[in-house]
Amino acid sequence: MNHQIGFIGGGNMAQAIVAGLLNSGYSSSNIHVSDPNPACRSAVSALGVSCFEESGPVVTQADLIILAVKPQIVDAVLAQLSPTLQGTQVIISIAAGITIGSIRQQLNNAPNAIVRVMPNTPALIGQGISALASDSPLDRITKAAVQEIFDSCGKTLWLGGEDEMDTVTAVSGSGPAYFFLMIENLINTGARLGLAPEVARELVVQTAKGAAEMVEFSDVGPDVLRQRVTSPGGTTEAALGVFNDGDFSDLVDRALVAARDRAGELSEDAPKNLR
Repeated sequence: MNHQIGFIGGGNMAQAIVAGLLNSGYSSSNIHVSDPNPACRSAVSALGVSCFEESGPVVTQADLIILAVKPQIVDAVLAQLSPTLQGTQVIISIAAGITIGSIRQQLNNAPNAIVRVMPNTPALIGQGISALASDSPLDRITKAAVQEIFDSCGKTLWLGGEDEMDTVTAVSGSGPAYFFLMIENLINTGARLGLAPEVARELVVQTAKGAAEMVEFSDVGPDVLRQRVTSPGGTTEAALGVFNDGDFSDLVDRALVAARDRAGELSEDAPKNLR
């Protein structure tokens, strides 16, 4: 891929993607970043990438423009971008809750390809998953170029439509926090039951990693794997019985519905120009 990639916004997620691109062999001379925050510019520059205070130099050089800013300032960014936008430039947004339609409207219904992406925080260590959607078919070269960006910091998955994005936000966007919560509680309870905190942490973290890899690489589903660990009358059955008494499945269901609904509300709460 020899495209020029421009980031408007140089925060943590942008830095993670830049680092992924560099680690995958992408030339630093093809990456350009803008951010008004001196600390962000310093962090990006430390990666060996050019970084500017204003977005103008980035926009003029980029084939692929990534909006990596907070949702509340997307309208201002698009207002600056619109007058100089070239028809061949691809807009990629990782701004949470901002729809493709609202971006296109703010760009005066420009015909440019627009891709909305929901990454998640494990991208910071190259283990993220990013869900991608566009409002119109992309040509093969454009689709491959966009996907390659996010493949560099984990895995990618194209959605059938943007209408799935709120559910994706609930499942994988917010998902790391659910696992962090489970891990946190397992460590804390292990320590309360007498384990040294560092021992509890190592046991829990490795168990989580191993269980995730078993799900990924096994030829059976997680339900079968769970059943295989659960001996009748054993310790696992005793623990799972407590989860079932608390209606764990319903709790997870309600949590994800709440996250999905909140994602939709945030889209509605976006700045009026971006609704």
